[in-house]
Amino acid sequence: MTKSHGRKKRARNTSRNRGAAYAAANAGTLHQHDSGPSNTDLQPTNPSGWGVETTPDMRTASALIGACIERCALCQQALAAKLLDEEPIVLAVTAGSVYTLHAATEPDAGSLASAPSQRFFRLVQQARAHGGDGRMMLTGVEMMNRADRSALLEDALDLWTFYGHKHPRLMRGHDTGPQDAPHFTFTSPDSDHVEADPATVLDLSGLAHPAEYGVRADMTLTEVGRVASLGLYPHPETPEAGYDDLRERLAWEPYIPEGLPEENPAWVLKVDSTSGALLGIVRLLDATLLPDRAPREWRPDAYDVILWTAPEQKPVSAAWLETARQTGSTLLYGPLDPTGATRPDPSRLLAVHAHCDFTDRL
Repeated sequence: MTKSHGRKKRARNTSRNRGAAYAAANAGTLHQHDSGPSNTDLQPTNPSGWGVETTPDMRTASALIGACIERCALCQQALAAKLLDEEPIVLAVTAGSVYTLHAATEPDAGSLASAPSQRFFRLVQQARAHGGDGRMMLTGVEMMNRADRSALLEDALDLWTFYGHKHPRLMRGHDTGPQDAPHFTFTSPDSDHVEADPATVLDLSGLAHPAEYGVRADMTLTEVGRVASLGLYPHPETPEAGYDDLRERLAWEPYIPEGLPEENPAWVLKVDSTSGALLGIVRLLDATLLPDRAPREWRPDAYDVILWTAPEQKPVSAAWLETARQTGSTLLYGPLDPTGATRPDPSRLLAVHAHCDFTDRL
């Protein structure tokens, strides 16, 4: 299990530059993030098994996991700092629960995990071997300094981003004893469940991006000639959509007039191979989980974000399709004025050069 250092660096820089995270936390004005498990989902059913007498308050952990799943940098830093100020049991349960799931199928904490996380993972393995005794995990956290706790939390949140998509049953009960990994299923709106490999979490109904966009197909003149492109415009009823969303949540880069950025294989435009209709825009999950592997090794149908889904299948022009097929890619850019009344300002546009996948489904 690996992590995207680039994504984390961008998130940290955003929080530092805006300087709003701590103020928002103190003022109680953080966003609502409920994509992850709830407070009660995270709470151990047997607190004494973790060395405490009362059930820990996991509300901060619940909100933080949701903020990570939804890629909200504004809330992540404030909530992480708040969690580190709480009792050690909160971090022990937050990290211990997800690392217990990880330990069911993986032999170690991951090649990029920090030293504190590597040590904590060994405690998780010992707990599993001794009937699920969470007290040793709590003791391990209590012995850490703040820097080590911060490193452990960061690594645990990486795992939660992978394992925690819309699975309220994922950690219910926190049985840390030796057992098989939970069996998950692929789900999507209006579809039957399809069995997935153990420890694979892909709930497509929970991956829709919180900001909604519309798209328009066009051709853009670049330094290499005309390329197939899609302009994105914010849906009028979703104020989250726009420049800040594309820049901070999705890490799109500034648009360069007549320029064509290097293709980013993490972003994919799905096109129906038979009708030529656009199906949707997605970001591949393995680009975050396995950034060191070649993109050809990433799973083409495992996503962590579905940015846009076509409300109905309408084919684009033959010229657009021919260009997209020849290059195998398309330029995504935005945000545009949804009314078309305002000419776009290039300095307020962002872009990503996405791969085109001609397929039979999203």
